[in-house]
Amino acid sequence: MRSMTGYGESLVRENGVEVSVQIKTLNHRFLQISANYPEKLPWKIERGIEDKIKKKISRGKVFLDLHITGIDSETIEVEPDIQLALSYLKALKKLKEKLNLNQDVNLSDFLTIPNIIKIKKKTSEKAEKVIKKAVEKALEQLLQSREKEGEKHLREIQKCLREVKKAVNLIKKEIPSARKLYREKIEEELKKIFPQEESSLTLSQATSKLALILTKGDITEEIVRLNFHLSQLTKTLKQKGPVGKKLGFILQELQREINTIGAKSLSSGISKQVIKIKDGIEKIREQVCNIE
Repeated sequence: MRSMTGYGESLVRENGVEVSVQIKTLNHRFLQISANYPEKLPWKIERGIEDKIKKKISRGKVFLDLHITGIDSETIEVEPDIQLALSYLKALKKLKEKLNLNQDVNLSDFLTIPNIIKIKKKTSEKAEKVIKKAVEKALEQLLQSREKEGEKHLREIQKCLREVKKAVNLIKKEIPSARKLYREKIEEELKKIFPQEESSLTLSQATSKLALILTKGDITEEIVRLNFHLSQLTKTLKQKGPVGKKLGFILQELQREINTIGAKSLSSGISKQVIKIKDGIEKIREQVCNIE
């Protein structure tokens, strides 16, 4: 299990090139990468860095800062613009014919033309290797940081989970007395409607509906589903890889079941445990919000 928050940095010096990388991640529903690259860095290298991040991180907001220094970090390429030169040559020949000039066109004539010679700065292969190494080292440190934070979240979740399971077991023990209380409450209300002087047959007919009414106060099915979701939560916590979204879905189901139990039960003892479970679910949710 990994947290979505973490930090990693590296500084690599090789072949006259120095590359420093800092990577910070924060919570986010999806993967979002925000990078600060040097202007001279080719788009190909930028894309390679972001592809590497996507392979290692599936969720979170990523902030990357990369700096390059060193005399060998870039090479200079000087290239003539052939198409532009040919266009100028054609125009000069046309002028020569129209004006009856005998002077020949020389190379020096082209050197005065703006942008006829292009100067390109290109990141060297040596620099690319150093960049790759620096990014990998920073990413490795970042992942270790996220795993360390993830272990803290896991311990807190397991602690809350134990409290929730304890409360569920107490609710199960309260179910028989809760049923009895519910039955007595229904019978009491029925007696108000059907006084003793009324025929026992009428009371018997009304009481026949009691079983149906009692099922509305029965929380057995909810307890079964609650235990199932708790089991799924425990299994998911043991899985490798990103589990944050799945844990979030399971917590929604747990919340739904405990809300139903709270609405159905008339027992103060069960209500007390319902509050504890809701509190535990909320605490787990706070931890899950930080998990990848």
